[in-house]
Amino acid sequence: MYLYLYDNFLNNPKFSNKLARIETRLTDLGIGGKIARLSPLKNLKELVEDEIRGGVKTVTVVGNDKTLSEVINVVADSKVVIGYIPIGTNNIIAKILGLPSDEAACEVISARKIEKIDLGKINGSYFLGNLKVSQGPVTLECEEKYHVDINKSSLQINICNLRPSFATAENYSRKYFNPQDGMLEALISATTTTKRLFSTFSKKEEKDSIFSCKKLSIRSKKSIPVVADDQKILKTPVKIEIVPKKIKVIVGKDRMF
Repeated sequence: MYLYLYDNFLNNPKFSNKLARIETRLTDLGIGGKIARLSPLKNLKELVEDEIRGGVKTVTVVGNDKTLSEVINVVADSKVVIGYIPIGTNNIIAKILGLPSDEAACEVISARKIEKIDLGKINGSYFLGNLKVSQGPVTLECEEKYHVDINKSSLQINICNLRPSFATAENYSRKYFNPQDGMLEALISATTTTKRLFSTFSKKEEKDSIFSCKKLSIRSKKSIPVVADDQKILKTPVKIEIVPKKIKVIVGKDRMF
């Protein structure tokens, strides 16, 4: 049984025709199912758990990367398969999973190429893509074996399960950012901000640093924000780990791992 979770932003009438085409294609492929429209008034966890108890085996997110990340945090401890029909542009996670946008993704859902992939975990919450640490002096403690002090405010820290959008395959080996290797990558990017009249921009000042680990913690003298998958904000100190092969996801043939 399939459950399709529609993000709240899809209630906008401008998406009506697009959703109608998606629903028609799902029916043609024989994988239609129950549709649940998310809203601030609905408890996502209760909704999904009720459907799973009712026999749902595949939960498909219809929305964007933020929708997917939110749903994954709810279903991670269940045994359901996760599908994803991305709507709109700039859905980086969708590209990494090899998923086209809109009704074209229905073909991928129908093909059901399923992969088990890792999830990151920060202070008990899951994340699929990466964590962004606000600029500021911090210490990374890696697997309780060594620590890295980062004192420059110009350094940007990303803790990655999936490849971030700026880390191209040309600049980084394919051995990094593999969500099936049981490792996280700590990526320390060196940038400096320059102000010009009417604009501000950043440029590279030295080569990035990257290292892999299974567990790490981040602490700082002053509490600073850590953003998970561009939506959930936590504060240092935080403990982070990788949970290998935690979820089952439908992927496309053009996936980037």
